Amino acid sequence: MQYTIPTPFVGFRTFVFRRYITLRYHFVSPTAELAAKAARRARKLRKKEVKDERMRNFFGWCEGCAAYGSIF
Repeated sequence: MQYTIPTPFVGFRTFVFRRYITLRYHFVSPTAELAAKAARRARKLRKKEVKDERMRNFFGWCEGCAAYGSIF
């Protein structure tokens, strides 16, 4: 078996690595948050467009029936 010899830099490496992870999280997090907001906004917009199309079709059909009803 190989044993690793502890060096005086082990604590320093851990400290630097933890700071790197924290710093990376702070840089990546806003980008991911903005992407999530943009995706949410796009989903809401698509849902609204689908609903608007459905309402246009429905009310267009009602107007067509009203126009035919006025003939009789």
